[in-house]
Amino acid sequence: MEIKKGLHVGIILDGNGRWATQQGKERLEGHAEGVRALLGLIKTCPENRVQTLSVFAFAIANWKRDKSEVDGIWILFLQFLTTHLKGLIDDGVRFKLIGDRSGLPDAVLAASEDAERRSVSNSGTLLQIALNYDGVDEVARMVKNALQNDISPDDVTAQYVQSHLDTEAGNEPDIIIRTGMPEASGGMSQWRGSAFLPLQSVQSVCVSTEVLWPNFTVDHLQKIIAYADPSSRLFGGQRTKV
Repeated sequence: MEIKKGLHVGIILDGNGRWATQQGKERLEGHAEGVRALLGLIKTCPENRVQTLSVFAFAIANWKRDKSEVDGIWILFLQFLTTHLKGLIDDGVRFKLIGDRSGLPDAVLAASEDAERRSVSNSGTLLQIALNYDGVDEVARMVKNALQNDISPDDVTAQYVQSHLDTEAGNEPDIIIRTGMPEASGGMSQWRGSAFLPLQSVQSVCVSTEVLWPNFTVDHLQKIIAYADPSSRLFGGQRTKV
Protein backbone atom coordinates (compact mmCIF):
# COMPACT_ATOMS: atom_id res chain seq x y z
CA MET A 1 0.00 0.00 0.00
CA GLU A 2 1.24 3.45 -0.88
CA ILE A 3 1.21 5.72 2.15
CA LYS A 4 -0.93 8.78 1.60
CA LYS A 5 0.98 12.02 1.46
CA GLY A 6 0.24 14.11 4.50
CA LEU A 7 -0.63 11.23 6.81
CA HIS A 8 -1.46 12.21 10.41
CA VAL A 9 -0.50 9.61 13.01
CA GLY A 10 -1.36 9.92 16.71
CA ILE A 11 0.37 7.76 19.31
CA ILE A 12 -0.47 7.09 22.95
CA LEU A 13 2.98 6.46 24.42
CA ASP A 14 2.44 3.60 26.86
CA GLY A 15 4.81 1.13 28.46
CA ASN A 16 7.78 3.19 29.68
CA GLY A 17 7.40 2.05 33.28
CA ARG A 18 6.91 -1.60 32.37
CA TRP A 19 9.95 -1.48 30.10
CA ALA A 20 12.04 -0.16 32.98
CA THR A 21 10.74 -2.86 35.33
CA GLN A 22 11.58 -5.57 32.81
CA GLN A 23 15.09 -4.16 32.51
CA GLY A 24 15.57 -3.89 36.26
CA LYS A 25 15.79 -0.11 36.00
CA GLU A 26 14.08 2.83 37.67
CA ARG A 27 10.82 4.00 36.05
CA LEU A 28 12.37 7.33 35.09
CA GLU A 29 14.95 5.48 32.99
CA GLY A 30 12.04 4.03 31.04
CA HIS A 31 10.73 7.53 30.35
CA ALA A 32 14.21 8.62 29.21
CA GLU A 33 14.33 5.65 26.84
CA GLY A 34 10.89 6.67 25.60
CA VAL A 35 12.26 10.10 24.68
CA ARG A 36 14.98 8.43 22.61
CA ALA A 37 12.37 6.33 20.84
CA LEU A 38 10.35 9.46 20.05
CA LEU A 39 13.38 11.27 18.65
CA GLY A 40 14.16 8.36 16.39
CA LEU A 41 10.60 8.19 15.09
CA ILE A 42 10.28 11.92 14.41
CA LYS A 43 13.33 11.85 12.17
CA THR A 44 11.77 9.11 10.00
CA CYS A 45 8.45 10.89 9.43
CA PRO A 46 9.35 12.53 6.09
CA GLU A 47 10.47 9.27 4.49
CA ASN A 48 7.20 7.65 5.58
CA ARG A 49 5.08 10.59 4.40
CA VAL A 50 3.87 11.28 7.92
CA GLN A 51 3.15 14.99 7.79
CA THR A 52 1.77 15.24 11.34
CA LEU A 53 2.82 13.25 14.39
CA SER A 54 0.75 13.79 17.55
CA VAL A 55 1.87 12.10 20.75
CA PHE A 56 0.17 11.79 24.13
CA ALA A 57 3.04 12.41 26.50
CA PHE A 58 1.45 13.55 29.78
CA ALA A 59 -2.22 13.30 30.75
CA ILE A 60 -3.91 15.42 33.39
CA ALA A 61 -4.52 12.12 35.20
CA ASN A 62 -0.75 11.50 35.34
CA TRP A 63 -0.44 14.06 38.14
CA LYS A 64 -1.67 11.24 40.40
CA ARG A 65 1.66 9.45 40.07
CA ASP A 66 4.46 9.65 42.65
CA LYS A 67 5.79 13.19 42.89
CA SER A 68 9.37 12.08 42.31
CA GLU A 69 8.39 10.43 39.02
CA VAL A 70 6.32 13.40 37.88
CA ASP A 71 9.12 15.85 38.73
CA GLY A 72 11.57 13.69 36.80
CA ILE A 73 9.26 13.53 33.79
CA TRP A 74 9.06 17.33 33.64
CA ILE A 75 12.85 17.55 33.74
CA LEU A 76 12.99 15.16 30.77
CA PHE A 77 10.42 17.24 28.89
CA LEU A 78 12.38 20.42 29.56
CA GLN A 79 15.56 18.78 28.25
CA PHE A 80 13.71 17.63 25.16
CA LEU A 81 12.26 21.08 24.50
CA THR A 82 15.47 23.04 25.09
CA THR A 83 18.01 20.63 23.61
CA HIS A 84 16.67 17.96 21.27
CA LEU A 85 13.84 19.98 19.74
CA LYS A 86 16.24 22.72 18.60
CA GLY A 87 17.90 20.43 16.09
CA LEU A 88 14.53 19.17 14.85
CA ILE A 89 13.31 22.74 14.33
CA ASP A 90 16.50 23.55 12.43
CA ASP A 91 15.63 20.63 10.15
CA GLY A 92 12.16 22.05 9.43
CA VAL A 93 9.95 20.48 12.11
CA ARG A 94 7.05 22.65 13.28
CA PHE A 95 6.10 22.25 16.94
CA LYS A 96 2.69 22.70 18.55
CA LEU A 97 1.75 22.22 22.19
CA ILE A 98 -1.70 20.81 22.94
CA GLY A 99 -3.26 20.62 26.39
CA ASP A 100 -4.12 22.89 29.31
CA ARG A 101 -1.24 25.34 29.35
CA SER A 102 -2.32 26.90 32.63
CA GLY A 103 -1.36 23.75 34.52
CA LEU A 104 2.16 23.33 33.13
CA PRO A 105 5.34 24.12 35.06
CA ASP A 106 6.50 27.63 34.14
CA ALA A 107 9.78 26.54 32.58
CA VAL A 108 8.10 23.85 30.45
CA LEU A 109 5.44 26.28 29.24
CA ALA A 110 8.03 28.96 28.39
CA ALA A 111 10.19 26.47 26.46
CA SER A 112 7.16 25.09 24.63
CA GLU A 113 5.90 28.49 23.53
CA ASP A 114 9.40 29.53 22.51
CA ALA A 115 9.63 26.41 20.31
CA GLU A 116 6.25 27.26 18.77
CA ARG A 117 7.41 30.79 17.93
CA ARG A 118 10.71 29.64 16.44
CA SER A 119 9.10 26.98 14.26
CA VAL A 120 5.88 28.72 13.21
CA SER A 121 7.08 29.19 9.62
CA ASN A 122 8.52 25.71 9.19
CA SER A 123 6.92 23.48 6.57
CA GLY A 124 8.26 20.08 7.62
CA THR A 125 6.69 17.55 9.97
CA LEU A 126 4.16 19.01 12.40
CA LEU A 127 4.96 17.61 15.84
CA GLN A 128 2.10 18.00 18.32
CA ILE A 129 2.87 17.00 21.90
CA ALA A 130 0.01 16.64 24.35
CA LEU A 131 1.10 17.81 27.80
CA ASN A 132 -1.33 18.17 30.70
CA TYR A 133 -3.99 17.02 28.26
CA ASP A 134 -7.40 15.38 28.51
CA GLY A 135 -9.94 15.37 25.70
CA VAL A 136 -12.91 16.15 27.97
CA ASP A 137 -10.96 19.04 29.51
CA GLU A 138 -10.20 20.27 25.99
CA VAL A 139 -13.93 20.40 25.20
CA ALA A 140 -14.66 22.10 28.53
CA ARG A 141 -12.08 24.79 27.77
CA MET A 142 -13.59 25.29 24.31
CA VAL A 143 -17.11 25.68 25.73
CA LYS A 144 -15.90 28.05 28.45
CA ASN A 145 -14.18 30.19 25.81
CA ALA A 146 -17.38 30.33 23.75
CA LEU A 147 -19.41 31.45 26.78
CA GLN A 148 -16.85 34.07 27.76
CA ASN A 149 -16.93 35.49 24.24
CA ASP A 150 -20.74 35.51 24.02
CA ILE A 151 -20.78 33.18 21.02
CA SER A 152 -24.31 32.74 19.66
CA PRO A 153 -25.72 29.17 19.75
CA ASP A 154 -26.32 29.47 16.01
CA ASP A 155 -22.57 29.94 15.52
CA VAL A 156 -21.66 26.73 17.33
CA THR A 157 -21.37 24.47 14.31
CA ALA A 158 -19.23 21.41 13.70
CA GLN A 159 -16.72 23.70 11.99
CA TYR A 160 -16.69 26.02 15.01
CA VAL A 161 -15.92 23.12 17.33
CA GLN A 162 -13.11 21.83 15.11
CA SER A 163 -11.63 25.31 14.83
CA HIS A 164 -11.55 25.87 18.59
CA LEU A 165 -9.91 22.68 19.77
CA ASP A 166 -6.21 22.54 20.62
CA THR A 167 -5.38 20.98 17.27
CA GLU A 168 -5.70 22.40 13.78
CA ALA A 169 -9.08 22.04 12.06
CA GLY A 170 -9.00 19.82 9.02
CA ASN A 171 -5.91 17.97 10.19
CA GLU A 172 -7.42 15.10 12.14
CA PRO A 173 -5.52 11.83 12.76
CA ASP A 174 -5.75 9.12 10.13
CA ILE A 175 -4.40 6.51 12.55
CA ILE A 176 -4.28 6.36 16.35
CA ILE A 177 -1.78 3.90 17.83
CA ARG A 178 -1.60 2.77 21.43
CA THR A 179 1.54 0.94 22.46
CA GLY A 180 1.93 -1.46 25.38
CA MET A 181 -1.49 -3.11 25.10
CA PRO A 182 -2.10 -6.82 25.81
CA GLU A 183 -1.59 -9.34 23.04
CA ALA A 184 -4.77 -10.55 21.33
CA SER A 185 -6.39 -13.48 23.10
CA GLY A 186 -9.37 -15.52 21.95
CA GLY A 187 -9.75 -13.34 18.89
CA MET A 188 -10.04 -10.17 20.97
CA SER A 189 -7.68 -7.45 22.08
CA GLN A 190 -8.07 -4.45 24.38
CA TRP A 191 -8.08 -0.83 23.32
CA ARG A 192 -8.24 2.29 25.50
CA GLY A 193 -8.30 5.80 24.11
CA SER A 194 -7.55 7.41 27.50
CA ALA A 195 -9.18 10.70 26.41
CA PHE A 196 -6.63 11.30 23.65
CA LEU A 197 -8.11 13.48 20.88
CA PRO A 198 -11.64 12.02 21.28
CA LEU A 199 -13.33 14.45 18.89
CA GLN A 200 -10.47 14.57 16.40
CA SER A 201 -10.24 10.78 16.16
CA VAL A 202 -13.87 9.99 15.31
CA GLN A 203 -12.81 8.82 11.83
CA SER A 204 -9.37 7.50 12.78
CA VAL A 205 -8.32 3.90 12.38
CA CYS A 206 -7.33 2.76 15.90
CA VAL A 207 -4.60 0.15 16.31
CA SER A 208 -3.10 -1.31 19.47
CA THR A 209 0.23 -3.09 19.75
CA GLU A 210 1.80 -5.02 22.59
CA VAL A 211 5.16 -3.38 21.84
CA LEU A 212 6.19 -1.17 24.75
CA TRP A 213 6.89 2.40 23.70
CA PRO A 214 10.69 2.36 24.29
CA ASN A 215 10.89 -0.63 21.91
CA PHE A 216 8.76 1.00 19.20
CA THR A 217 10.63 1.56 15.93
CA VAL A 218 9.98 2.83 12.43
CA ASP A 219 9.48 -0.79 11.34
CA HIS A 220 6.53 -1.05 13.73
CA LEU A 221 5.15 2.23 12.39
CA GLN A 222 5.40 1.10 8.78
CA LYS A 223 3.66 -2.21 9.51
CA ILE A 224 0.82 -0.47 11.38
CA ILE A 225 0.29 2.04 8.58
CA ALA A 226 0.07 -0.78 6.05
CA TYR A 227 -2.28 -2.75 8.32
CA ALA A 228 -4.55 0.20 9.10
CA ASP A 229 -4.82 1.28 5.45
CA PRO A 230 -6.56 4.59 6.28
CA SER A 231 -7.15 5.30 2.58
CA SER A 232 -9.86 2.61 2.58
CA ARG A 233 -12.15 4.51 4.97
CA LEU A 234 -15.65 5.27 3.66
CA PHE A 235 -16.51 8.11 6.11
CA GLY A 236 -20.11 6.88 6.30
CA GLY A 237 -20.43 5.98 2.63
CA GLN A 238 -21.54 2.62 1.28
CA ARG A 239 -19.09 -0.03 0.16
CA THR A 240 -19.79 -1.04 -3.43
CA LYS A 241 -17.90 -4.34 -3.32
CA VAL A 242 -17.58 -7.01 -0.63
